[in-house]
Amino acid sequence: MDLLVLDSVTKRFASGPEPAIERLTLAAARGEILGLVGPSGCGKTTTLRLMAGFEAPDEGEVLIGGRTVAKAGSREFVPPEARGVGIVFQDYALFPHLTLEDNVAFGLADLPAAGRRVRTREVLELVDLGSFGARYPHELSGGQQQRVALARALAPAPALILLDEPFSNVDAELRAELREQVREVLRATGTTAVFVTHDHEEAFTLADRVGVLNAGRLEQLDTPEVVYHRPATPFVAEFVGDADFLAGTVTEAGIATELGAFPNPDGLRAGTRVRLMIRPDDIGFAPEPGGHALIVRRDFRGPVNVYCLRLPSGQRVHASQPSTAIFEPGTRVRAEAELLHVVTFPAA
Repeated sequence: MDLLVLDSVTKRFASGPEPAIERLTLAAARGEILGLVGPSGCGKTTTLRLMAGFEAPDEGEVLIGGRTVAKAGSREFVPPEARGVGIVFQDYALFPHLTLEDNVAFGLADLPAAGRRVRTREVLELVDLGSFGARYPHELSGGQQQRVALARALAPAPALILLDEPFSNVDAELRAELREQVREVLRATGTTAVFVTHDHEEAFTLADRVGVLNAGRLEQLDTPEVVYHRPATPFVAEFVGDADFLAGTVTEAGIATELGAFPNPDGLRAGTRVRLMIRPDDIGFAPEPGGHALIVRRDFRGPVNVYCLRLPSGQRVHASQPSTAIFEPGTRVRAEAELLHVVTFPAA
């Protein structure tokens, strides 16, 4: 049975004409890590607040552990403190005047003093801060403060943990390490988690499944591999990675495009006009004086160079090359595409 369910949830605010969340349906299984991604204003944080109980839905129902905790049009509403949910805020929200031990123990008031001490030490050890209990938040790095916030959320042994942009205040070089630590802790405790982020790479690394939100609607919810390789909509395709779209026409031999013909795995009818998704790593090219494509721009991205190529029609596509492969803008090239996953959308 799913631990968390949002069933056709809608949330409106007086400050905006459109719903912040509209008919959102999703579920998280026990022990699953679910990531929600999308641009600013898409409804990620509102969704988290509905799960936590900081907002009530205008339509739909929220269930945790099979129990209805909020239902529109009824008196069923369980306040945040009674939902059994742990929350890790974007700014950590640690008490600056309390030691780490006292911060972690804050939510354990129902336990006797001895039990609080034991549980506090357990969760600080779990996040590799067992010897830091007497320190204060200002004596820690951002990454360490984030781990304290996680320990505090885990201390009452909640069934569900919600994380709001959990790594946004951490230096870039520490994010990968912290993501791995958080994942290990969640796996070790078997805790179900939902986190929101605008960084799709972060979601791909940490989550079992990723939901992509756009203007309050869930466009796709699936494993990171499916979301990337088989996006459900053009918006998802562009949000989770560089994507270009080639005009194509379905023929008996396949899908004909400016970069050649490709298979028609979906069995589209001949004559159908489509947009074929293509990513930079799908395209290779080599310099050729009479080549049909022209290099317009080179973007250096460390491990790779991403080249913008102009095709004869004027269509621009992007192609990745090793960082050592340097070609000047204005160079003519012969471009070829090889797609491992053929993904098409209706022609605009």
